[in-house]
Amino acid sequence: MSDSGQDDTQEYQNDTLSNDGLVRIGILVMQSGFIKDIGDEYIRAFQMVQEEFPDVTIEPVIMDGGSEPSVSVSSWNTMKESHPDIPVVITVSSWTTNVVYPDAADTGIVHLALGSAAINRSHTTDRLIRFTPGVQQELPLLVSYLNGFERIAIIGGNNDYSREYYAALHEALPDSIVLDSRYDQNNVASTLDTTSISEADPDVLLLLSVSEGGEVIKLLRNNNILSPIIATRVIERNTLTEIDEAEGLIFTTPELNESHPFFTRYYEKYGEMPTFYGAEGYDALTTLFSAISECGNSSECIANWYQNRTFDGALGLVQIDDHGVATYPIGYKMVKEGEFKDHIPSNL
Repeated sequence: MSDSGQDDTQEYQNDTLSNDGLVRIGILVMQSGFIKDIGDEYIRAFQMVQEEFPDVTIEPVIMDGGSEPSVSVSSWNTMKESHPDIPVVITVSSWTTNVVYPDAADTGIVHLALGSAAINRSHTTDRLIRFTPGVQQELPLLVSYLNGFERIAIIGGNNDYSREYYAALHEALPDSIVLDSRYDQNNVASTLDTTSISEADPDVLLLLSVSEGGEVIKLLRNNNILSPIIATRVIERNTLTEIDEAEGLIFTTPELNESHPFFTRYYEKYGEMPTFYGAEGYDALTTLFSAISECGNSSECIANWYQNRTFDGALGLVQIDDHGVATYPIGYKMVKEGEFKDHIPSNL
């Protein structure tokens, strides 16, 4: 396999179509749309796990989760038809997770949810393993920072993640939010309403942006909207360090265990450090490979394997409770002088 990210990623996707006699696991990850770059990072991390477990008889079947629910629905329907007996499915993004969750819960499939902070966990019983901190886990950290401001403008895309955050923040800070501003992630320049943001006169901007975050920040600054910006962890992309307008951006992020060999290997292979997306993908697939090594294709055994499990991973010290929810330390970083720096806000 080549060391160029795009060609390497494509080759790995093609390699999943191989021999019989393997435990097949479904993976729906973004291969198109505005957050394809995040999907590529997950796929790189998945590939690295496969390289570390060459003797494990597991066949990942990867399909496009897309950057909007319609793509997820189509791919999930195709996966159900072509691989009706998969014991495990991995979904990446809140909208894909919410598309797949009801079927997975109904049929007893183990469901690993990554990149999914907003999940409608509507069933009383399921086999969901939730690797991403939910809105309610991350919210106290954000609120502790935002309590120092009187006029908060919330800016984000029109998706499940933003909608759940809008609701939670209005409940937590009802007297401080002066504006909700939403845009189309595929058409940021024409749908970001910088006029209303400027007229709201906020003293802080909270961004719920993902890969489009750099574009949003540039538009804000170029329209003379100069309030400090705080964002959630989903904004983290290495390209932010190359954007002058992003200087001073503060965002939440898992306190990664960067001494883990994963980070050195990823950098040597791809020429850049992974973000928490890659770390999450690596930890999720590493643990799944270990579970399948013990359980084979038994969904019940795999689900039980995860219950009340603690491990040291790339994400740090990860604790999975008896409801399948993972927690690990979360802190802040800042874009400073072209680098990501650990940050402790002065008002905390």
